[in-house]
Amino acid sequence: MRSLIVKYIAELILLVTTTFAVYLLLRGHDEPGGGFAAGIAATLGILLQAVATGFRETRRRLEGLLRPAWGLGMVLAVGAAVAHMATGAPFFTHFHAEATLPGSGLTLSTALAFDLGVFLVVVGSAAAAFAALSEAARW
Repeated sequence: MRSLIVKYIAELILLVTTTFAVYLLLRGHDEPGGGFAAGIAATLGILLQAVATGFRETRRRLEGLLRPAWGLGMVLAVGAAVAHMATGAPFFTHFHAEATLPGSGLTLSTALAFDLGVFLVVVGSAAAAFAALSEAARW
């Protein structure tokens, strides 16, 4: 039987790490951060959740979100990297739009799409690794 206190604190920490991951993701193409750092932050929250509630419970709750993450992330990352090659621009040429979210200063670009793709690949890969390890360990 798992402690309710640990379970609820893990839920709170998952919320905090997910919020921090979104922050890292959105500022990463202009300042330190980005998709990889955001993916690691989100993965640490998910791992703590798995330790607190059990891998099977975490897998049951998040499997529908994490299963397609890796494939969608690869499509986004590769798509953002090659998007402008059709116009004759070099590989990894990014397009920046002037659209900003009010009060955020966030500039939309293909670099953000690339970072989002990397984020999804990191989280999806880590979730698959944890799922495989949990099956092997029979937690």
